[in-house]
Amino acid sequence: MEHLPNIAGGLMTTAFAIEYLVSRFLLNDNKHETRDSFTALLITIGYVVFSLLRGVMLTAISLWAYDRMPWHWDSYDPVAMLTCFVLVDFFHYWSHRASHAFAFMWAFHAVHHSSRHFNMSLGFRNSWFGGFIDWVFIIPPVFLGFHPLLVAAATAVMSFWDFLCHCPYVGKLPVIDFFFNSPRNHRVHHGVSESDQHCNFGGMLFIWDRLFGTYRAEAVVPAQYGLSPAPERPYNPFYLEFFLLPGLRKLVAPRAKPPAACERLR
Repeated sequence: MEHLPNIAGGLMTTAFAIEYLVSRFLLNDNKHETRDSFTALLITIGYVVFSLLRGVMLTAISLWAYDRMPWHWDSYDPVAMLTCFVLVDFFHYWSHRASHAFAFMWAFHAVHHSSRHFNMSLGFRNSWFGGFIDWVFIIPPVFLGFHPLLVAAATAVMSFWDFLCHCPYVGKLPVIDFFFNSPRNHRVHHGVSESDQHCNFGGMLFIWDRLFGTYRAEAVVPAQYGLSPAPERPYNPFYLEFFLLPGLRKLVAPRAKPPAACERLR
C-alpha cells in the first residue's frame, strides 16, 4: 500500500513517454509540441520538490490527527478501502471545483490549463504551491478514522486514473463515460471557454458532477484548449506558475458559477 504513490508516478511517466513518442514519431499528428511537453516536464520537477515539502507537513498533521481519533478503520478491510476511496474522490471533486470557483485558488490552478494542447502532459502541469492550500480537502478522511497511508494510496489510484483521462486518443466509452471520468468527459473541462472549465470536475467517479449539477456531456470536441487570454510566455514554467498572482487583488471576487449548460440530474 505504501508503494502505490511511487508505482502510480512511474506508470504516469511511462504512459506520457509512450504517448509522446506515438504522437511525434509514429502519427506526427500535432497532439504534442516538443517545447510545450518539455515545459510540462520542467513544471513537474518543481512540483515534485514542493510536493516533498508538502508531504512532510501533511504526514505530520495526518499522523497527529489519526492518533487522536477515537475510532480507526481496518486498512485491509475491503469495505474500508472502498469507503476511503469514495471519500477521497468526493473531497477531490470539491477541491477541484473550489480551484475554479475562488480566484485565489484559480491563480494557482490555472497552470494546469495553460497548454493549448490536450494530452497527458497536462497531468504534469500542477501548481507548486496550490497543494499548500487544498491539503485541507485531503485531511477529512483521516479525521474519519482512515489511516494516512490508506488515504495516500486512494489518492494515488484516483490521481492515476485522472491522469489517463488527458489522453487525446480515446473516444466514446459508453459505460465508463456515464459512471467515471474519461477523456471524453475531461476534454470538455479543458475547453478554452470559461463555461467549459466550470463543468466536469470529477477525479475518477462522475457521480458527484451528476449529483451536484456540474456534469456536461461532450456535444462536440472543443475547438481550442487552454486559457483565454493565453499566457504571454507559454514555455516559461516560472511564468506559468505565477502569472496570475500579480493581479490577484483584482481577482478576489469568486469566479463564475457553473453555467446553465451543465446538466443537473432530476
